This record gives sequence, C-alpha cells and structure tokens, in this order.
Amino acid sequence: MKCNCSKQILWVITAALTLGLPQTTTGQFFKNLKKQAEEKVIKKADSKVDDILNGNNSKVQGPGIQTGSTIQTEEKKPDKKSTQQNTNTSFNDSEYLAYKSPDPAFKDIVIQKYKGLPRFGAIDFYMMRDNPKKVNLSKEAAEKRNLTSLGYAGFAHLVRIHMLKEHFKVMDRTALTEQTKGKIIEKEAKSSLAQKVLKDFAFDMGTDALKKEYFMNDWSGTGKSAVVREWGGHGADDFTENERYVSFVEKYLDIILEWSESFFSNGTEDFQLVHAIKFQGQYDFDKGGFWVRLPIKRPPQGIISSVEYFNEFAPKTHYGHEFFNKTEQVDYINGDVLFKMSPDKAEALINDKSVMLQLTMKVRSVFKDFDTGSPFAYGAYYTYHFLDPILELYSDAQLTRKIGEINMESLVFKESN
Repeated sequence: MKCNCSKQILWVITAALTLGLPQTTTGQFFKNLKKQAEEKVIKKADSKVDDILNGNNSKVQGPGIQTGSTIQTEEKKPDKKSTQQNTNTSFNDSEYLAYKSPDPAFKDIVIQKYKGLPRFGAIDFYMMRDNPKKVNLSKEAAEKRNLTSLGYAGFAHLVRIHMLKEHFKVMDRTALTEQTKGKIIEKEAKSSLAQKVLKDFAFDMGTDALKKEYFMNDWSGTGKSAVVREWGGHGADDFTENERYVSFVEKYLDIILEWSESFFSNGTEDFQLVHAIKFQGQYDFDKGGFWVRLPIKRPPQGIISSVEYFNEFAPKTHYGHEFFNKTEQVDYINGDVLFKMSPDKAEALINDKSVMLQLTMKVRSVFKDFDTGSPFAYGAYYTYHFLDPILELYSDAQLTRKIGEINMESLVFKESN
C-alpha cells in the first residue's frame, strides 16, 4: 500500500500552527485560504471560456462556413461570416452567427442570430425556460452568456472602427496623440478618437497572450502582473506606452481595418430586431384578441443588447409610411394594434408562467451621421426601416414557440380613450 505519511504530517503541522494562532489571526488565515481558492476557480473558469472562444478545446469540431443555404468545410476559402459549433456547450449553427477572426491574436465574434440575420434588441440571456425571470446558473448557460456578451461587444467595436475609417486615415501611427491645450484641432481629435477605439477593441477582443504582451507591465518578471486597459500596463512610462502602441499598430492595424469592412460595409446592416413586449390590458372579447403596443417609434426601456443602430424609425415602404402617419395622430399615438387570438388559446397563454412575449421584425439600419458636439467621443446616428411587413410573436426568448403574426399591411388600431 502506498504511504501518504508526508501528506498526513503536513496536515498535522498545519492544524497545529492554526490552533496555536490567536482567534483573529486564525480567521485571517482561513480568509486568505478562501481567497486563494476563489482566485483559482475564477482563473480556471476564465481559462475555460477563453479556450471556447479561441477554439482551443480539443473536443470542438472545426467550424463550418455558412454561405447562403450551404455549409462548406473549413478547407475551402472561408467567408467572413460563419457559424460556429461546440459540442460541449451545444452550440449549433441555428443559434449563432460568427465573424471569424482573421488573426489568432483576436477572438471570434459570436452573436445570436435569427433567420440568418444578427439578432439585436431583446436577446436571449439564457434564463430558466420554465421561469424566465430566474437566471440559469448552469455551466452551459454561463458559457453561452460569456460567449455572446463578448461577441456583441466585438460587433460594436468593429462597427465603430469601420464607421471611423476616415479617422483612421489621419490617425498617428507613430505615437499616441497628445491634444493641444486650449483649443480643438480636428486632426488631433480624429487621431485621438481612433486610437481610443482601437485600444478598446484590442483589450476586449485580444487573447490573453496579446493582452499580456501589450497591456501588462510585468514589473515582477513572473508574468502574473495585472492586465489593465492602458498600453504598456499599469504604471508604464510614456516611452513604454508609445512603444507598445506602435508595435501593435504595425502588426495588427491593417488586419483589423480589413476585418471591420464586413460590418455596415455600405453604411447599412440588416437585422432581426426583437422586442420584449406586453399585452395592453385584458383580452378584448369584442375584437377577438389582445392589444399590442408596437415599439417602432417609441422603443420600450429595458435590458437590450443595443439600440445604437435604431435611433429613429424612417420608413421606406408604403406600410411603414402608413404606420408612421397614423401614429402621428393623437387618437393613435400609442401605436396599439390588434393581435387576433381565440379565447381558449388566450386563456392558456395567460396561465402559462413561462411566457415571455417577444416581437420580431426584419429591419435595415442605415448610418446617417456623427454627433459633432464632442469630437473626442464616438457618437453615431442611425435610422432604420422595415424589410418585411410580417411581425412575428413568440412566447419565449429562444423564439421557438410562435403564437402568431401581425401584418403591417392590415393593422387594426385602437383609439386612445
């Protein structure tokens, strides 16, 4: 039998030392042990998520490349947009839209999709299916939340980089821009803003290895110093800051700029815009349905992935113009329209505690202009319009339980009381 004497002796010595300490010291001893254990768990979890994001898990299948209705193997020339699978967390082609990183130094951008388009607005936060107000604490749900949360951040970063393409043309690649005191110089403002947006992208979407290389001041020489959102890391001098910035720009900037061309490539992007909604009042037996307030001109406040690309409804279709003009009238200003449903289905829906009403609409976002009020801050303005008159209603955040449709071409409006 293998002897575990050394381990037993170690535990005896530890126990003796612990019991011999004063009560306050003993408490501090266990607090330190707990803190160390928590840090190890967090580090291990972060490492696991990074493996998933970077595709380093040996059990992960090679991602397919989605091109229209076909799936190609990775041996063929990849499209800039592709879907990603992960067998451990049940990631599948129907759930996600992935924008493959052109360089292993950066993580793929993975976001939710619906009917082949990016899903924005009210996204699936992976709550409990039978109780959508309760967070799903499973490992799989947590990994999905981390994956898509990072993905939506990366999407926003690359949109900003592409929208600021004129800024990047004048950005100083040889040094960090210092603003002239007392006045605003346009070239300096553009360079400064471009450098800030680039740094945020690098820090958020870079792998651990990249962040250690460009955002760590390894003063201890152990490789375990803090990683902070500053070139060169915490406490770096001006020389080191500029050195790390220039090195990053020389190696990665052109790659990032080319990647960003996939986002709002011609100043527009198509989305599936999803809103969490509620029925307005009780079931209307006279009309045979519920009244639904369409969140088109006045989006509801709440937890949403982004409203950045849907600042203003600017219709381009006849049904869009009809809705816009109708809701300009005082009697129809709320935009309440009838959603037809039989009484028995309505009763079942009301009694189902797992219901979380979702309204989907296919739209196009159009970049209009920048807010020039603060040249050192990013502020873009977008309008949007419908691409399809059919709005779909679902009773779950996963958009798997469809309960009906609303046709924008045949709306029944409710008059204000």
